[in-house]
Amino acid sequence: MKNNRTPFCLMTAAAILLASCSSTTLIQSTPSGADVYIDNQKRGVTPYSYSDTKIVGSTTSITLKKQGYQDLRVLLQRNERADVGAIIGGCFVLVPFLWTMQYDPAHNYEMQSGSNVEANDKPANNAQPNSTNELVKLKNLLDQGAITQDDYTTLKVKILSNEYDYSNSASDQIIKLKGLFDSNLLTKDEYNSQKAKVVKGNK
Repeated sequence: MKNNRTPFCLMTAAAILLASCSSTTLIQSTPSGADVYIDNQKRGVTPYSYSDTKIVGSTTSITLKKQGYQDLRVLLQRNERADVGAIIGGCFVLVPFLWTMQYDPAHNYEMQSGSNVEANDKPANNAQPNSTNELVKLKNLLDQGAITQDDYTTLKVKILSNEYDYSNSASDQIIKLKGLFDSNLLTKDEYNSQKAKVVKGNK
């Protein structure tokens, strides 16, 4: 007599495997309504439900943007809580162990105000309220390898000596160029050439 339990066990194991591969988390921000960018593409606004099937230890870069607030870049890591289903499945097949960790159910990020100052706002007493935010953006570009240490130093000196053109922000231009490069719309040589012009051209 055939064992009718075998197909049932296989189907159960497959269901556990498929469920364990996927992990979902709710991305929230304070204040809410921030645009959510993943891989330089807008995916929605907070609160935003994010899901993937990446393996344990994988990271996802997420940027939150909202008018009047500083852009917030965070790394979402799939190593926050154990997945019992994947662990059980891994006892029968080794593959599920690649998905034994999931995201926490929710992530709440607090955004800081003051990033988006209009170009026509005239700072009093020649003060530059954009300087701190501009330095932060340039430092992020340096950390990402989008600009060199020399590029960063050159632009930093201009900011500190009040010779920086905030109405033609170098950091914003380089971020746009990097987006084009990441999307394979610019070659590496074209990116470096355009970036050099931005760094040298900023007053």
